[in-house]
Amino acid sequence: MAYWEMIFYWVALIVYSLSCGGFLYSFIFKNPKVMPRMFALLAVGALAHTVAIGARFQATGHLPWSGHYEYALMGGWFIICGTLWVGWRNKQLQGLAVATLPLVIIMMGYGYMQNPGLTPKAASLKTIWLYIHVYFAWLAFGAYSLAMAAGVLYLKKKKNSLQPVPNPSYDRFPSLEHLDELIFRYVVFGFITDTIMMAAGSLWAKDLWGGYWNWDPVETWSLISWLTYGITIHLRVTFGWKENRLAWLVICALSTVIICFFGVNLVVNTSLHMFQVR
Repeated sequence: MAYWEMIFYWVALIVYSLSCGGFLYSFIFKNPKVMPRMFALLAVGALAHTVAIGARFQATGHLPWSGHYEYALMGGWFIICGTLWVGWRNKQLQGLAVATLPLVIIMMGYGYMQNPGLTPKAASLKTIWLYIHVYFAWLAFGAYSLAMAAGVLYLKKKKNSLQPVPNPSYDRFPSLEHLDELIFRYVVFGFITDTIMMAAGSLWAKDLWGGYWNWDPVETWSLISWLTYGITIHLRVTFGWKENRLAWLVICALSTVIICFFGVNLVVNTSLHMFQVR
């Protein structure tokens, strides 16, 4: 890691942890007044995170698109920016951070435990298809993460509404109907960007390996993830899956994306994808 990258990386991780603790406190102790301050703190962490990415770019000469550490660094940034964006546009959605922040903290910690050393970009990664492929991959992961967070918020609010005396602090969040619709919209956006990601990756694979599809472990899990969310959309549109079933489905479906990005090489070390190499 570059010197300034290391400093701002840890600043971002510490600020994220403090903000996450504040959001959890807000939910557990039913004190929504804390949430706007934690959301502002989250923005500070995102700024430090951005500086860390800039420092790494300056040190390596390329954006952090390869290797587990860089993948976690950039992926976490996309999720945080997505959380800030929706929370800034609609203050009722600031509570999504209670689910996205733990995910980002674990991702960044896992990435750091791999190999955060500065390495030159591999020759196979010096192509415009890399940026198109990975950009849409992170848009998809960000959207799926927001869908998961909206599902968590939906289940929490639904549980509160069934209490004999509902906690009025949950009135701060969007209605159950609006959260249900947001889950679906996030999934649709993620599915579309996921599709573009796979198409771009196939074109890149044709140039790199001579075939559009090679049944590489990462490609296979990417297909499983894509099918999972495609089935989710089908169940919603055709069979009317909503509310609790949809919320639980998107929460569980995110595991397929995490396995694709970070879990495959725990059991397989023959992936052709350079970003999966330690």
